[in-house]
Amino acid sequence: MGYIEESINPDEKIIHIGRVSVFPLISLMMFGFFLILLASAGISASGMSFTYRSIYALVFLAGLYPFFYTFMYVKNTQIGFTDKRFFLVRGIFRKSVMELDVADVELIVAGKGLFGKYINYGTVAVLGSGGILAVVKGAGNPDELVSKLMEFQETGLK
Repeated sequence: MGYIEESINPDEKIIHIGRVSVFPLISLMMFGFFLILLASAGISASGMSFTYRSIYALVFLAGLYPFFYTFMYVKNTQIGFTDKRFFLVRGIFRKSVMELDVADVELIVAGKGLFGKYINYGTVAVLGSGGILAVVKGAGNPDELVSKLMEFQETGLK
């Protein structure tokens, strides 16, 4: 259960909850995979001293970090809205929460890059009244978030 589900009031209804996509972080994970392969080859080589094997073990642990970071980033970033509030929640060790009344959302923009167009991820920027700006890079299904928010603003707020 995420932050949005835990923090809504009993009279609020969740309209949409989205998460970030793994795909923008693939290059980071490929680098980690390369480090793991390099370390595995170095550790399995015969005739090496303990010092070199220790260095390769550290390289192996460094190769695991991108996978851990990707998992934690995807697991701990949410973007969504209820019938009253818009939420952007980020943070692994320190939680950063932005809440904005849905009625105060003036502009929401979804952009997709070359790969994002085919794999369906992109950047979502939300501008609220008073100049409050929230940007999420790598959001999964950004078009769905925008269309649901626009549809809700047209029908739900009247």
